[in-house]
Amino acid sequence: MERRSFLKSGALAAAATTVAMPAVAQSQPEVKWRLTSSFPKSLDTIYGTAQQFSKYVSEATDGKFEIQV
Repeated sequence: MERRSFLKSGALAAAATTVAMPAVAQSQPEVKWRLTSSFPKSLDTIYGTAQQFSKYVSEATDGKFEIQV
């Protein structure tokens, strides 16, 4: 019996957190950073990783945090 009530309260807490998340994300200011690299664009494994990282960060924050390589 206790396990069911624990799971119900955990599910309610998770739902409340999920509902509150978009409101928090909307209030954040837009941030733009520049990432300098000493590696040339021809080194795809190193320079390309920085480009992929900046793309993933931008997608995860819905464009609120952008990194320009």
